[in-house]
Amino acid sequence: MNIPSTAVVSTAHLTDPGSVVEHTAGSGLRIVAVRRPSVPVVELRLAVPFGGEGSAHAATAEVLAAVLLGSTRRRDRTALDTVLGLAGGSLRASVTPERLTVQGAVAADGLRSALEAFGDALADPQRPPEEVETYRTRLGHRLHAYRARPATAAREAVLEHCFPGHPLAHEVPRPQDVAAVEDADVAALHARALVPGGSRLLLVGDLDPAAAVAAAEHALGAWTGPHTAAVMPELPVPAGGVAARSRPGSRQVQIRLLAPAPVGEDPRHPAVRLANLVLGASFGSRLTERLREREGLTYGVHTSLADHPGRGLLTLDLDTSPARLGAALAALREELDRFATDSPPDEDEIAAARSYAVGSLVVLSAAQNGTANLLHALPVATRQRNWLAEQVERISRTKDSEVRAAAGDMAAARFHGIVLTAPTAVDQAAREVEAAGFLPAPPVPAGPTSGR
Repeated sequence: MNIPSTAVVSTAHLTDPGSVVEHTAGSGLRIVAVRRPSVPVVELRLAVPFGGEGSAHAATAEVLAAVLLGSTRRRDRTALDTVLGLAGGSLRASVTPERLTVQGAVAADGLRSALEAFGDALADPQRPPEEVETYRTRLGHRLHAYRARPATAAREAVLEHCFPGHPLAHEVPRPQDVAAVEDADVAALHARALVPGGSRLLLVGDLDPAAAVAAAEHALGAWTGPHTAAVMPELPVPAGGVAARSRPGSRQVQIRLLAPAPVGEDPRHPAVRLANLVLGASFGSRLTERLREREGLTYGVHTSLADHPGRGLLTLDLDTSPARLGAALAALREELDRFATDSPPDEDEIAAARSYAVGSLVVLSAAQNGTANLLHALPVATRQRNWLAEQVERISRTKDSEVRAAAGDMAAARFHGIVLTAPTAVDQAAREVEAAGFLPAPPVPAGPTSGR
């Protein structure tokens, strides 16, 4: 496996005891400030757990994210943008079924004014109906284009198949659901769900951590709520086998598979991370060498790890042509089973993966944006004071035998998902899934009869 090596970088920033300050404000907001003084900039990340049920919640949450940094009782949207611009930066909001996020960067000497304007948007919104309508309409157009992408359709299909009825399956709302959102719906969701309790504000950059925490607590002091933010329901174990599904107009076949994995804080996670690098998370991985380089069955195959409430997921993405689907599935199943049994990661592969994992973590955490992104990706409740140093240590001390044990949980039988193809090719794709040795999806139950 050809995982690139990483140059030696100082790790002093990982163990400086004064570089991280964590504090929980009276509102319940956790404020974390991390000193990284490489350039006079501060990265800002707000994470608010935003669990909810149904398509209406997903649609309203998207509209709220679009208008969040808008008009307040003190200033209109243009004035807010002006304040942030004079502070040397910008902010943007986004939302998933798990959390609402605000992220961006400001000049270090503009942090206080940016935080004050941000606190105003969180605590005292007053959006004219026409402002909500304008951004709702723009959002609908963007979603229509985004949902037309093959990758979006494939992800939605695999989530709906593996987790039917779960909020995670509503990552991208339908434009018609967004069009039905009223400004009163947005205001009600803001008041009910966008609360500081259980949320986290992360500041990373050229700052004094204690002073930054104090400034943030003061600026966001008016943002309050009667309860803690709602966490998305725990994700069940993926199930359902591998199903063939149709997508009208599809010219390529998209294979999307999911398998359960340990969450980030699980003692087994570093071993799974290293095994994943060897299997499919790098350009020189086992799957890339077999399916792309040797057999030319795909332009790319990739695996990745993700954390969700109560469940980690190992995802596998592969696109191929309809004519090569059978061969691609057979090669994929064979390589997964070999990796889990007869040919687990060897000493050199594990050493390369360990070097890459540690090196990339150290390099990313030396930069402001990299540190902010690494820490923001963690569950909101995770304590962050020594997290980066602890991860380097966890990866470094992971034994080769632990990595091979983790690989043993990556056999083909552990994966569930979909093969997305043209409507006329669905039956053939289902036969090829079964022929390749994957667990086929159970038949779809027949609908109720009229009784006549």
